Amino acid sequence: MTADHDILPDAVAPVSPAVVADDFFARVRDLDDAGALAVVREALAAGVDHESLVLDVIAVSQMRVGMMWQANELSVAREHAATHIGELALGLVLEHGLARVAGERPLGSVVVACVEGEWHGLPARLLGDVLRLRGWRVTFLGASVPAHHLTLHLQETAPDVVALSCSLPSHLVNAHAMITAAARTGVPVIAGGRGFGPDSSLALRLGASLWAADARSAADLLERRMPLSSLRPREEALTPAAEYASLVQRRRDLVRTGVEHARALYEARGASLEGADLDRTVEDLGHITDFLLTSLYVGDGAVFTRFLAWTRGVLEVRGVPAVGVARVLELLEGELFDYPETCAALREGRAVLG
Repeated sequence: MTADHDILPDAVAPVSPAVVADDFFARVRDLDDAGALAVVREALAAGVDHESLVLDVIAVSQMRVGMMWQANELSVAREHAATHIGELALGLVLEHGLARVAGERPLGSVVVACVEGEWHGLPARLLGDVLRLRGWRVTFLGASVPAHHLTLHLQETAPDVVALSCSLPSHLVNAHAMITAAARTGVPVIAGGRGFGPDSSLALRLGASLWAADARSAADLLERRMPLSSLRPREEALTPAAEYASLVQRRRDLVRTGVEHARALYEARGASLEGADLDRTVEDLGHITDFLLTSLYVGDGAVFTRFLAWTRGVLEVRGVPAVGVARVLELLEGELFDYPETCAALREGRAVLG
């Protein structure tokens, strides 16, 4: 008679999330939603961890999609379509994973929201899904949540903590309003997202109780701080620069003046700023102005210079010399000579643009 171990099947090698991620991304890039979901189902059947599928497969794919858009290799329409496939995959993983924790007592209650004006809802949803998979009761309020709506919800539900996501630093002023609103209801905030920068300094300056670099570290941090009843909202300590209040009233004029300078630079080269070039210039100068104002509000010039470094990379992909933007900033500096902090920020920005 053959021994039992002789008739057992060979051990199945574990499936690497990195391999799954490459396969999944290839389907997403081709907008093959059926193929992408099939990859996820096969990974689940092979025993790949749910959290790894969320963070190491689907989230990584969405990051690569964003990088392709930034490199002008993907249109906005295709980027949105690819993001939708990621959301479908998240739903599939979550449905499968929640069956494992059904009936268990929740670790606590978390409200997840994006700051007002922030329409990049996927990072916040990723966090919410990871927390659900770990056994938390999660309410996801979605993208661009007004501060007063958040206040009403917190007063009605009294969660243990608010997880606030901000992907763009230009929304940090709204983030401050939402953190302050949560503090008034006695609910602490854990902040995260690229908008808060590479470390905790901005989040804590805006009044958040905790900061985390990504969804996995946020979930780990909340587990380490249990019970969350010991976590208290921080006292507001931020005093925006005096120049901010004046310049924010002049935002439209600043953009218009920047466009006039850009038009003059085009004409000096024998060209005209019209059509799509004009639309893009208005949009770019609007973003530059918003990041400049935000840096003044939070008292951190790196908010402005990091954005300009990113802008320089985008312009290089477009084949547009960054020196043109630098020249516009120089001309604006000449007009804002009586705003010393603003002029200092503009000089630092020009240095980044080269």
